[in-house]
Amino acid sequence: MLSIINCKIETTTWCIDFPDIHLNKGDLLVITGPSGIGKSTLLHWLLGEKIKHATITGSIVLNEKDITSLKVEKRSMGLLMQDVYLFPHLNVLENICFALPPKLKDVNGNVLNKTGRREAAMALLSEIDLAYLAKHNTAQLSGGEKSRVGLVRALANKPKALLMDEPFAALDPVTRDQVSQWALNQLYTQGVPSIMVSHDLDNLPPQAQHLELKQFYRQLR
Repeated sequence: MLSIINCKIETTTWCIDFPDIHLNKGDLLVITGPSGIGKSTLLHWLLGEKIKHATITGSIVLNEKDITSLKVEKRSMGLLMQDVYLFPHLNVLENICFALPPKLKDVNGNVLNKTGRREAAMALLSEIDLAYLAKHNTAQLSGGEKSRVGLVRALANKPKALLMDEPFAALDPVTRDQVSQWALNQLYTQGVPSIMVSHDLDNLPPQAQHLELKQFYRQLR
């Protein structure tokens, strides 16, 4: 479960007082609003990055643990951006291997060696019918394939929540509909609460909660 409580973003000219947000396993919240209203700023604050252009207050509770003051690497949050950056010098399987937790263990509690990690990465690809891409160079992938591999890589790190910044905006409409629904099904199946920011009010996923930021925006001067 992910909760965001008493959150406020304030700059010298405007502020947003967020309503409290509570997401259960597999829930999706889509945050919409015009450019510059603070959508991406919120995501980067949730991730744990330092925000220089605004003051943000509030509490972040993930699985009953207050993570507000934790560093990025301690928060167990994943991030999926519009531009999926896959390491160009690694093939698809190697990209997934890189994202696996460093001390990932097998069913017997033993830390996986290099072969075991490759098998674990292949299993992730196979579960969602992407095993055929394992040896592909990332430059060979289509936009839709990159988005799907990017999601697999984000989930490979076992995040407890996932943040998404316009992750499908660069895709054509048909591919966007197919990939976004596939991705959201994966998040729901794996029980990962997620927050996605978007400009697209016309294609909100039917299962998503929706937060329109304009109604909470106040001009200060």
